[in-house]
Amino acid sequence: MAFIMRVCRKSKTLLFCCLISILGGWQVCYAGGEFVKIKQAQLSLAENKAKLSILLDFQLSPAAEEALYSGIALFWDVSIELKQERRFWYRTLFAHTYRYSLTYYTLLDNFRVKDEHQKTFRRFYSLPEALLFMQHINTAEMPLAGYIADQCITSVLKVAFDQEMLPAPLRTVAYFDKQWDLSTNERQWCE
Repeated sequence: MAFIMRVCRKSKTLLFCCLISILGGWQVCYAGGEFVKIKQAQLSLAENKAKLSILLDFQLSPAAEEALYSGIALFWDVSIELKQERRFWYRTLFAHTYRYSLTYYTLLDNFRVKDEHQKTFRRFYSLPEALLFMQHINTAEMPLAGYIADQCITSVLKVAFDQEMLPAPLRTVAYFDKQWDLSTNERQWCE
């Protein structure tokens, strides 16, 4: 029993030292900067319907690009919420999350961008073409329930990379490595 306890104590110490050195190494390798940014977002209103046009600056980190070429699909959620102020609170007029995936097919040597909600996709022969396509998002008409025409509509937009869809070994790395920070900060504006 004493032998087992000594081995476990040594392995825990070794595991802890490895974890610290790996985490420290990632901080040194990281070049800094955001990979996904919201460049422009414009809301257009017509009667009780709205359309949103979004322009992103979409780049992949070296780690994400390597994973993509290894056959791992990458997923993003684009969350849109439209609301209006009502005395002491905000009333949500519309809320929806669009889900997109980017995949590389080795045998076909092409990339596929898929709208997971509508089950539609487009194929591209190069990664820059696929990323350029993903930079432009135009929503369908969004019905606004309870819209008051003379009040400002607050739009809330966020693009979030879904780390939970990564394979388990890579998922634990993605939580700590800043190269996997492929999300945007929440952006709010009033129109």
